[in-house]
Amino acid sequence: MNGIYIHVPFCLSKCGYCDFYSITRTIDKRRYIESIVKEIVLRSDYLIDNKIDTIYFGGGTPSLLKADQLKTILDALKEYFLVEPEHEITLEANPDDLSPPILESFRALGINRISIGIQSFDDGHLQLMNRRHNATQAVNTVLQAHQAGFERISIDLIYGIPGMSSESWNSNLLQAVSLPIGHISSYHLSIEPGTPFDQYRKRGRIKEVTENESVDQYYSLIKHLAEHGFEMYEISNFARRGEYSKHNLKYWQGGQYLGLGPSAHSYNGKQRHWNPRSLFRYYEMIEQNKQPEGEEIDLLTARNELVMTRLRTTWGLKQEEMVELFGMEEWNRLLAAAEPFMRSGDLQLIENNQLIFNKTGWFRSDGILTRIFRF
Repeated sequence: MNGIYIHVPFCLSKCGYCDFYSITRTIDKRRYIESIVKEIVLRSDYLIDNKIDTIYFGGGTPSLLKADQLKTILDALKEYFLVEPEHEITLEANPDDLSPPILESFRALGINRISIGIQSFDDGHLQLMNRRHNATQAVNTVLQAHQAGFERISIDLIYGIPGMSSESWNSNLLQAVSLPIGHISSYHLSIEPGTPFDQYRKRGRIKEVTENESVDQYYSLIKHLAEHGFEMYEISNFARRGEYSKHNLKYWQGGQYLGLGPSAHSYNGKQRHWNPRSLFRYYEMIEQNKQPEGEEIDLLTARNELVMTRLRTTWGLKQEEMVELFGMEEWNRLLAAAEPFMRSGDLQLIENNQLIFNKTGWFRSDGILTRIFRF
């Protein structure tokens, strides 16, 4: 089944670590809504069929859109795509944008999953990252979302924040598991070139955590969440009661998706396309009825993407799937490349010939994957 991703680029302020495309100046959102609706019409035949079961509003800050603006987009999607009865509609939101009336208005639209960008329950870390909410707001927002009828609530947490101690991180985890949530996405803070954190580092204002501290915090994350009923199903994602993100599973399991809005990416099984990383160049593209830039996925790229996406999950890569797509010779090549990492205990071949990461390999997975890619 297919998915739709809508990138909402608007933010009230820029977080110190953020490298996603977003804009902070005040802009009339009517042109944005009109462009999204027009793009839905222009690209309604992009996917192999028009059946979808996930819609994901990401950003940026989608919760800055009003309910009537979200409704306009959802109505257009329902006009041009067949939305399956058992669908998932996710909205990313920041705690400081939400209130009980706003949450209820989102729920009334049929949005049935909310992903709240908490990032930390430590006020000092929130201030360092230029987040606009505090820890008390974060907790209250989750409780309000639950009271508004959201049965599927996800939160984001960041570890590896400069100055973060093991005690502080464990306190974050204790607070998280006490809340009525079913999903946690947790990422290591990455300092990207050109971000405010990059400038802080160059000026000596912040000091990155050590690799040992990062590893300890990641292992604490896995252990603590497992003890409280959260199943790790992807390198950075954990779910209670099987509350996986159906939309994000498409990225890791080879599903097709249409990306709408500036900087959004699309994949239809054979091609990948990407919209301009600029709101105004995106407007120009849509108003001129143009298609985004793209590329055909060649066999080597497809092979590497299969390895990368499947191994990011705890289910790993099955011999059966790789052989069906690329042949037995390619599977044997993969095992040969993976053999040093199986000897080190980072990778393991388990029953039914599934290649998976072990605990020691998860944290180093990016480096290992590049070593087993074919070029």
